[in-house]
Amino acid sequence: MTEKNVNRTLAAVLAIAALHVLAIGVALLALGPAGAGVIVPHLVLAVLLPLRAYKLRGGRPKARRILTVVLGIQIVAHATLPGVIAQMPGYAVPIVVLQALSLVCEVAAIVFLWAPGRSGVEIQERGPELVGTVRGHG
Repeated sequence: MTEKNVNRTLAAVLAIAALHVLAIGVALLALGPAGAGVIVPHLVLAVLLPLRAYKLRGGRPKARRILTVVLGIQIVAHATLPGVIAQMPGYAVPIVVLQALSLVCEVAAIVFLWAPGRSGVEIQERGPELVGTVRGHG
């Protein structure tokens, strides 16, 4: 992954996290204290996604795979839109806007995660650490 793609992924993920925070606000406005259970997934994802994205800087392939899976789950979760609107009918417009923006950012993040490098500055993906190294003379 290029450093540029890591930074772009991080920006997209931070935008997704901010949208989750806004979703918490909409849920609390629409449902009041009864909506406390609805905010838990948004709160978890608002924290989990940036933490996973920052792990990309370490160059571990596992970080990219885990972030891709979480973003994929996010994309599939958009299928719940009709149920969410039914639960909060007076807030259909902000819900649709938040979900649309989130979907765009999620797809962008996945594209940035897996786009081939073009800048020439690659962050090396590391495998398991070696216990020792052998240096050649010569």
